[in-house]
Amino acid sequence: MNLERFFALIGPLLHGQAGLAETIEQLYGEAARGPHARDAQRLGLYARFCRIHRFEVIESVYPHCREVVISHAGEATWQELVEAYFRAHPMRSFVLNENGAHWPAFLVSHAGGLPPFLPELADLEWWEWQTLVAPDGPEDATPDQGPLRLSSTVELRRYEHDLLGWLDAEPSARGPAPQLGQSLVLFWRDREQRARRERAYPLELLVLRAVNAGEDPAALAQQPGGPSATAIAETIDDLAKAGILLGRYAGSSVHSSG
Repeated sequence: MNLERFFALIGPLLHGQAGLAETIEQLYGEAARGPHARDAQRLGLYARFCRIHRFEVIESVYPHCREVVISHAGEATWQELVEAYFRAHPMRSFVLNENGAHWPAFLVSHAGGLPPFLPELADLEWWEWQTLVAPDGPEDATPDQGPLRLSSTVELRRYEHDLLGWLDAEPSARGPAPQLGQSLVLFWRDREQRARRERAYPLELLVLRAVNAGEDPAALAQQPGGPSATAIAETIDDLAKAGILLGRYAGSSVHSSG
């Protein structure tokens, strides 16, 4: 058997798309119980290792999704969901966790009978991991210099459930599902390189939008009913201390010296 035929047969097995018995039969036939018995056994071990890696990817990036599925539908449903995902999206990246990138979108159409907030929870968990491993942008090299700007790791996501309120509650006080209600969540990596996520508040959003557009946030105070200059400066201070904003701003005490 040439290599092309060999890999065509074992590929579906290693991706979880074919069973061990049928693959061994196709590869070795009767010889699987004779001269190729040890080869068949080794192939089974390798297939099990691949299955373990598939579950490690999803369970390491999406631990809360796993808890929700198991609590609502049991371990068997969780295992079938993971295997169905990798049948639809076989592993392609050598960075194992990157192979879980399609999980949130997959859940939108494959989580029938499961809680409706599950795809949103998956999106939140994905961005937590993405924030942790995101490379620093060149603009992050001098965080206390240059114009006021957003850190390269900042991401804003909109959800239809209060996921943070639910996740951050004590486990004993956490209900079966987060409350329905739109929320905006900021993801970023702080000055100690820790992944962070917090609810975004209206004034923070106004400041961030102004900075992202290259505008002076102080101009917000001139708008009818706008925030005070003090509130704007304090908000910039808070965002800079958190590592969401970089650079210098004349009205901010964080970078008023040096």
